[in-house]
Amino acid sequence: MCQPGGLAYAARNGQNAVEVVGLQDIINLARQESTRLHHYFIGVEHLFIALTQLQGGLTRAVLQHHGLSPRFVRYSIRESVGRYEDRRYWPGFPETPRAQKILKLAEESAATGEPSERDLLLAILDEGDSVVSRVLREIGADIAALRQTAADWNAPVEAQPPEIPILGDVKVDADQRRVLQIMFREYGQVHIVGELSGGYSGARVLLVRPERVDGYKDAPVVAKLDDRYAVLYERRRYDLHVKDTLPSTTARLVDAPVVPDNLPIGGLKYTFVGRIDDTEPVSLREYAAQHHPREVADLIRTLFETFGPAWWLQRKPYRFGAWREYEHVLPPALVLEAVPEPKLADASHILRPLGGWSRSAQVLPGEIVIIEDFSVQKTDPERGRLYLAAGSQPEALNRASKVELRGLDVHEAGHYRGEVVERLGGRVVRTRDDLLRGSLQRLEPNFDFQAPLVPSPLPDVPHLPNPILQVNDLLERPVAGHLSMIHGDLHAGNVLVGPRGDAWLIDFAWTREGHTLFDWALLEISLLVEIVAALAKPGWAGAWEIVRLLHGINHGESPLRRHADSELAEALEVIGAVREIVRQCLAAPNHWNEYFIALVFLGLRLMDWQTETMDARRLAFLVAALSLAETQDPAWRGSSDSTWSELTAADMDRTELQIDDPE
Repeated sequence: MCQPGGLAYAARNGQNAVEVVGLQDIINLARQESTRLHHYFIGVEHLFIALTQLQGGLTRAVLQHHGLSPRFVRYSIRESVGRYEDRRYWPGFPETPRAQKILKLAEESAATGEPSERDLLLAILDEGDSVVSRVLREIGADIAALRQTAADWNAPVEAQPPEIPILGDVKVDADQRRVLQIMFREYGQVHIVGELSGGYSGARVLLVRPERVDGYKDAPVVAKLDDRYAVLYERRRYDLHVKDTLPSTTARLVDAPVVPDNLPIGGLKYTFVGRIDDTEPVSLREYAAQHHPREVADLIRTLFETFGPAWWLQRKPYRFGAWREYEHVLPPALVLEAVPEPKLADASHILRPLGGWSRSAQVLPGEIVIIEDFSVQKTDPERGRLYLAAGSQPEALNRASKVELRGLDVHEAGHYRGEVVERLGGRVVRTRDDLLRGSLQRLEPNFDFQAPLVPSPLPDVPHLPNPILQVNDLLERPVAGHLSMIHGDLHAGNVLVGPRGDAWLIDFAWTREGHTLFDWALLEISLLVEIVAALAKPGWAGAWEIVRLLHGINHGESPLRRHADSELAEALEVIGAVREIVRQCLAAPNHWNEYFIALVFLGLRLMDWQTETMDARRLAFLVAALSLAETQDPAWRGSSDSTWSELTAADMDRTELQIDDPE
């Protein structure tokens, strides 16, 4: 039983009670949380987060007992309530009426003395209508079961998961091993079958076959290990936007994310619908290496048929400036070197999110600038770097206006992902133009990389415009398209092929509402870079040969019709399948301009994928150049306005989403 005055749990073996923590300590923690979120009041959400922060506390133990990470619960509550503006309209930290009700219930439960953590936890779970209860239900928690466990708890807390064996030839470090042990803590051992290729975020994607303590093997699952904030972010995106739209036959996230408080990484578990004796899934990249291009093309069509009704075919007319959907795939607009606060008095610009400065040459290297109200996208304490953008949500607009700040003591500053930073500053050391030129220069071009044209060595392919010189102009182009739910990172590594040839998707960190063609442009570039490029001759000559075939596809020619014996032409059947799908998704029939614009930006993105060969990245650059040329070809162009005008007036009246540029 709880002893009056604090946290005290009697151990079954009669050990001494744990350290006593009073109600005032919990309220102090709640005030700190409220201050962090700029709320300046005490709500149930602040009280519950405080309970999850008590080391050795009952709340943490109960959550972990039910497979819920305290960190993930905190993260989900914070995202649900949001962060307010940094303003205060009253003194002190008044309690909300619901918080007052909770505290009164806890006092009544305690009967005598100060309410304990258990009393407060039970009061929150009993009340049942707070934001805490809503978020717990959203993430799949059984509140009644949590309440029963908390009421009956009579054992030492801080029990550690068992050290289960991790087998297999795939090497994992100590932190990764620990995450896997916690993830599969109910099993006797875990065998890592292999590591899936195709990831570009630094995450590790492992194919795992768990074995029960009785020796029975369960179906294989995929374990994704990544930075803890990336893990939390992906799971939250999945809960809000994905889980209710997936077909029953596809991969899905199961269990709560594993994010131990003492580790910098975490893990997610994807499970599949299949039989125990099925062979393991492979990435689309691996599948393509073992199957005829026609089979790969059929798989891509199946992918669209499977997910299309809930995602890409749920479309609304959408008119937008290209930057709103595609600026985020480019390098940062600025790279800054932190300077001391007194130096900021010499700042030549004050920059705010979503301004036109990120799509112009108005800020130059050497200038000191101040940035205000940017959101932290990522921290890199080891290299002293902070990555910021317009907002913290997955929509592309929130990831525009990217800035990289170097030379900052990230540990000391205490910045965290999603935080809105009111004011920082630094000296400009690189612009996006500098970064793009550097990326192209590293590809060792056999042409002047600063010239306006990329000379074509082929008689049937014209000289191509240099895309890195036209990025800002293209970002300002109006685009008429469709808005739908999209995967947001649909490359060949995130498409898995099951034992019966069915397609599954993983990695939903960037799932969002966005331009419908974004996914398909990324998949096309990924297929070219990861699969087709390997079949070409080495060097720029091989990349140009693929571009020659793509140029024909762009103008309605079948590569196999003209090059029947070409392995490259055969491989490009997969691009034909993508184009069939794109044709169904165009805002207006046969107006391909919106797709070529997407290909330009995503080609430039993949030009910098360091995990790919130099020849593959050369191809990505040339695809961007070819696609830019197509946007300037009168036979294909059709202005964005005319494309928009071909949508029906009824559609425009019903669902048009037109957003004015803040500048």
